[in-house]
Amino acid sequence: MTQSVERSMRGTIGKLGVLACAVLTWGAVPDRVYAAGEPAVVGPTASASRAKLKELGSTRTLEILPLVDWNTASSDLRGEAGVAYLVRTDQSTILFDVGGNLEGADPSPLVANMGKLGIRLADIDTIVISHNHMDHVGGRASASLATFSMGNKQIDLRGKRVIVPIQMTYPGIEPVVAPEPTVLAPGVATAGTITGKIYMGPVDEQALAIRVEGKGVVMIVGCGHQGLANLLARSAQLFDEPLYGVIGGLHYPVPRGRLMMGGVDAQRWATYGLEKGPSAEDVQREIDLLAEKGPSWVSVSPHDSSDETIEAFRKTFGPRYHDLRVGEAQVIGGAKP
Repeated sequence: MTQSVERSMRGTIGKLGVLACAVLTWGAVPDRVYAAGEPAVVGPTASASRAKLKELGSTRTLEILPLVDWNTASSDLRGEAGVAYLVRTDQSTILFDVGGNLEGADPSPLVANMGKLGIRLADIDTIVISHNHMDHVGGRASASLATFSMGNKQIDLRGKRVIVPIQMTYPGIEPVVAPEPTVLAPGVATAGTITGKIYMGPVDEQALAIRVEGKGVVMIVGCGHQGLANLLARSAQLFDEPLYGVIGGLHYPVPRGRLMMGGVDAQRWATYGLEKGPSAEDVQREIDLLAEKGPSWVSVSPHDSSDETIEAFRKTFGPRYHDLRVGEAQVIGGAKP
């Protein structure tokens, strides 16, 4: 492909604001050997030594309610290529990301779905932003300004605790930058940022790590830019308990992404550039790596992974696999009263 064609593709993607939502990073556990040519990227913070979160405690209840994602549980809910999950534990209710509102709707998919599902802003004590990409911070304008918004206008969030992976702003409050693992509530912590490298540039992303009493650790992930292997390594660094579950975005647009822009497969191009990118066999190796950990609960976001990839997860994990749909709560360890 000529440089002029590549420049044209880059311009198309940039104009449509796809940079922020089309990302996949393939991680590697330190010393793991990949086959020649297999795309493997180790984030520069992935292998750093970290102390165990021994004083974290645990939560008996964990409920994850998707508020924004690609698929919905009913036709009266709105789906999009974005993420927002409500995470309920014994002592905290966390909004994890705020969706993308990629069409600039009023109300946004997040606000509309919260209304349909009876979720009040007053119910939420903490907001965690996984990374500064438009499908997670409320749109392209928010991402460009390193802020976030639940709708077309930023609402009053004073009194809310806001945890971000990089320096970000919000009117009336001061978000807390948490590059290292940070305890939020009994049994609940951020996993610390891991920097992924993709064709369109590096991205710092944090996940939630939740210790569920009598079960183990559940990782809740926004996009998976960190790379699955790096997420697994981080869980082992922070906890002695086994990995019980992985829920959220793992970013496998294989064999294709969901967002075609100007005839370009935006998700794959922004990740790999002109490279061929991973195959179904590459993805299966990642799935097998997760299977080695023996998780009891796996749920992959369709906002950034293809139907073919999700079917491969379903085939590998069988009854341990759970579809991720807006409005359909995933309850681990009992629902919060």
